[in-house]
Amino acid sequence: MNTRLQKILEALRLAQEPLTSSDIASLLQVSSKTIRNDIKVLNELLKPYGTHIVSLKGKGYQLTIRNERLFYEFIQEQTNYKKDDVPSNHPDRVKYLMEKLLMTSDYIKIDDLAEQLFISRSTLQYDLKYIRAILKEYKLALEHKPYHGIKIIGDETQIRYCISEYLFNQQSVLKDNMADWLGILPEEELEMIKNSVLFNLRKHHIIISDISLQNLITHIAIACKRIRESHSVQMIHPHFQEIETSKVFLVAQEIANAIQEKLYISFTEHEIAYLAIHLQGTKITDSSIHHTEVISVIDDEIQEMVKEMLKRIDAEFGFHLADDKELLLAMSLHLKPAISRYKFKMNIRNPMLEEIKSKYRLSFDAALIGAQAVQERMGIAIDENEVGYLALHIEVAQERKKKNKEDVPGCLIVCASGLGSAQLLMYKLQNEFGNQLNIMGTTEYYNLSQHSFDNIDFIISTIPIEKKMPVPVIHISTILGETDLNKINHFVIQGDVISNTYLREKYTYLQKGFAEKEEVLRFICEALESDGEVDAHYLESVLQRESFSPTSFGNMVAIPHPIEPQTEDTFWSIVTLQKPIQWGDKYVQLIVQLNISKGIKNDLKQMYEGLMELLDDKNMVREIVQCKTYEQLIEIIK
Repeated sequence: MNTRLQKILEALRLAQEPLTSSDIASLLQVSSKTIRNDIKVLNELLKPYGTHIVSLKGKGYQLTIRNERLFYEFIQEQTNYKKDDVPSNHPDRVKYLMEKLLMTSDYIKIDDLAEQLFISRSTLQYDLKYIRAILKEYKLALEHKPYHGIKIIGDETQIRYCISEYLFNQQSVLKDNMADWLGILPEEELEMIKNSVLFNLRKHHIIISDISLQNLITHIAIACKRIRESHSVQMIHPHFQEIETSKVFLVAQEIANAIQEKLYISFTEHEIAYLAIHLQGTKITDSSIHHTEVISVIDDEIQEMVKEMLKRIDAEFGFHLADDKELLLAMSLHLKPAISRYKFKMNIRNPMLEEIKSKYRLSFDAALIGAQAVQERMGIAIDENEVGYLALHIEVAQERKKKNKEDVPGCLIVCASGLGSAQLLMYKLQNEFGNQLNIMGTTEYYNLSQHSFDNIDFIISTIPIEKKMPVPVIHISTILGETDLNKINHFVIQGDVISNTYLREKYTYLQKGFAEKEEVLRFICEALESDGEVDAHYLESVLQRESFSPTSFGNMVAIPHPIEPQTEDTFWSIVTLQKPIQWGDKYVQLIVQLNISKGIKNDLKQMYEGLMELLDDKNMVREIVQCKTYEQLIEIIK
């Protein structure tokens, strides 16, 4: 299945309503005829997997999944990188070469690589130019030795980091079968590593998320492979002694001993410290300690850091979160291992990032403000994967303010992404269904078999559960879309229709011919500046926000805004384009710039929710883009 087919399937899978061929064509910048032909091909591929793309007259195409297990298998088959396939284009060859070079310790002759790829030496040299640029980001290099070939050289920890980040951390789905995501070691060895890790985590009452568990096993597998090839880590970090005396070092030692006995691999003290760092970098909690004891083990510096973050977020967004003790604790617990990750240059991935940015945009922007505080105070630049996790905690706090927590039996939530996302899902379900849905608690997938099912009527899971369970399983998305709510069989309560409070005819520009993002933003900001609404630094602030994370969230829409509120009132600048333009990694045709008031922002969340309700509607966006007058726009929104 080629990239375009994958994008069509992904768009249909995530859509909450039918998509027309024109919708998909605009998204992929191809003709409607091409999309119709592609859908015929997709239907042939999907036929054996209990899935079909249905054409609904007057509405568009809709994905109908009759067998979720088979469809999930199809997705996994398409996601897996087929190592036997010979790449035919430059990007695929770069991926192939990166894997070949990272997974081989010896030199590889250039002629052999060119022969394997069926390309000339000059074409290979062009590809290797890009390989060198990628390796430079990881402080690695490509060494060329006459009569021997080429190989990657550099610090061992950086090589392992590169293997993990470039080859394995691009997975967007948690996979139950380790052989599906790791080809480093034989399946039986991977299973043994997993069992050793789980045994020692339970022994020491340590709980980590399923994603953190997968990352940990990945790092251990990479370490085992490299040790077997006589490449060991030499720790020279100034915090090495601190690691040796920590609790996680003892746990790492016991995991290493168990693996050594079975796989006949010798872990040095440095390797054990390396494993301890990865344990320390997971979101670890000890299930045997109480709330007050948890607070006592968090550094005062981290608590003060979180207080500063919440103070800034409240000042910008008016959330009133500074007195939320649960949020203070949750974010402190998250930041403690996060800071450790950055200290040791460890990687983290967030498979929910795009959904978080799309569904919880206000919380994501609030988390960016918090991340700025961390950078200024501690000199640590937090990337958007980490910001996404912080946004979840902020969204949890806001949901908690809307509804008090209830501990009543009924269903169990299985969430792969950790405590924050599990709690958010719980509050969302309680908020949507009230007393009609009783939530007993949450658990990780790997602990599910040990969980009691007394008083549990069914399971709500964010990952497919293929093993037979004593109660029914409902598979949903972590972010809880409309399709998921329908699965739980309840009417989705719609919010109020947004009023035209934020519209200004003067700052509404329809059917413009701009070709680049910066051109659009400069036009909007200069118009505001010429009217005295903002100062000369406004554009710089908007571009700074874009540099942190593009504000294009899908559905052909971008919602730019300054990093800090600067206007007297809250209102929107709206631009529609004659043709879609590239905005980050997405195409955009409707731009709604949020000009946020410097004053009290009590209604900001309500504004965001109303805006999202408006812009998530594909038909609405299509109609807005086609508007030629301000009066038409007002009529559509009303």
